[in-house]
Amino acid sequence: MLIKRILDKYKWMIAVLPTIILGLCLSACTSGPSAPTPVTAPTATPAGAATPAATTPPSKYENALVRRPGNTPEDSKVYVVQNGRKRWVVNASWFAAHGFKFPDAVQVITNAEFDAIPTGDPIQ
Repeated sequence: MLIKRILDKYKWMIAVLPTIILGLCLSACTSGPSAPTPVTAPTATPAGAATPAATTPPSKYENALVRRPGNTPEDSKVYVVQNGRKRWVVNASWFAAHGFKFPDAVQVITNAEFDAIPTGDPIQ
């Protein structure tokens, strides 16, 4: 008898609950961008000018710390890859401030891979 009274009292809620849950699931699944990001055609860059970061394709090392192999001072420079460009990290305190475990997170990549990544502005 008690269960029947509870079911009668909350019948409307039981009827709408699946619809509410389905609506929440659908809105969570579609909360990303509603339209694809437009792709812009590359434009000619004058000789010696830097290519804008927006047109640089992402690197497989995106958001990773990289350096070239070797033991020279130039080889020991560590770069972070951001927006498809390698950026020399000048100040070592930047690593910890941005969640990197230095030197463990540094990947030594081949000279060919390193040279294939365009150079961006250094991080001070």
